[in-house]
Amino acid sequence: MNYSMCADIMFVGVGEHGPVWPDTDGIIAAMELAKKNGINGIEFFDWENRDIEKIAAKSKELGIGIQAFCSKGGEFLGNPAKMDAMVSGFEQSIEAAKVLDCKNLIFNGNAYAQDISREEVHAAMVEGLKKVAPLAEANDVIVLVEPVSGGYFTDSAEAFGIIEEVGSKNVVLLYDIFHYQIMEGNICNTIKEHLPLIGHIHGAGAPMRCELTVGELNYTYILNFLREIGYDKCFGLEFFTFENREEKVAASCGILPR
Repeated sequence: MNYSMCADIMFVGVGEHGPVWPDTDGIIAAMELAKKNGINGIEFFDWENRDIEKIAAKSKELGIGIQAFCSKGGEFLGNPAKMDAMVSGFEQSIEAAKVLDCKNLIFNGNAYAQDISREEVHAAMVEGLKKVAPLAEANDVIVLVEPVSGGYFTDSAEAFGIIEEVGSKNVVLLYDIFHYQIMEGNICNTIKEHLPLIGHIHGAGAPMRCELTVGELNYTYILNFLREIGYDKCFGLEFFTFENREEKVAASCGILPR
C-alpha cells in the first residue's frame, strides 16, 4: 500500500465568495508537505487551470508521484446529453496524464442528469464507462469512479454493480471511506468483499472530514486491516486543514503503516 495527499482539499482556502482552490504553487507546496511527511504521492482535482509541465518537473525533482486527478468531463458521468463531452474530456485528460506520468483518472459524476429516472442515469453511467473503457485500456490508464454522499449514489451496492456491468479491469471504484461512512457504514466488510473492484481509497475523519486521528472512525484499525487483506494500491489522505495544517498532516501520517 502506498499513500498520497489530496492537494486541493488540504490546501483549499475560504474566500468571500466560497472556496479558493490552490494554484500551481499550491500543488507544489502539497508535494513538499508530502515529502516532509514520508508520503510518496499527491492527487488533485482540475488539471486545466494548473501548469502541468511545472508540476511534472517538480514531481520528478522531489520523487513525489501524481497518483490521480479528475478527468475533464468526468463530472458528466450519468448525463446522456453530455456523454460526448465526457469522452472528449477523457481523451484530453489522457494526454495530460502522459505529461504528469499519472495512471489514475477520476470520474465523480457530480453533474449527472437530474431530470431523468434513476434507471436512466444508471444506464447512462454504464454506457459512458463502456465508451471510455477501451480508451483507458489502450492508453494504460485507470478510470476511478468515485461515489460521494449527496450525489447519485446512496450505497455501495449499485456502484460496485456498475463496475461489474462495465466489465473492464481498467474501470474500478474509488472507495471513499468518509463518504461511505456517511452513506452506509460497514466499511471494512464492504472493502474486503469487493477488494478486486477497488482501485483507490480515500480517507478522512468522520463526520467532520478532518484528520485521520479525529472522529468516529478508528483509522489505525482500518489501515492495518487493509494491509492484512492484501490491499496493495493507494490510500489517499483527503481531509480539510484550514488551520494547523502541518500538525494535522503529521498526526495522520504518524498512524500510517509503513
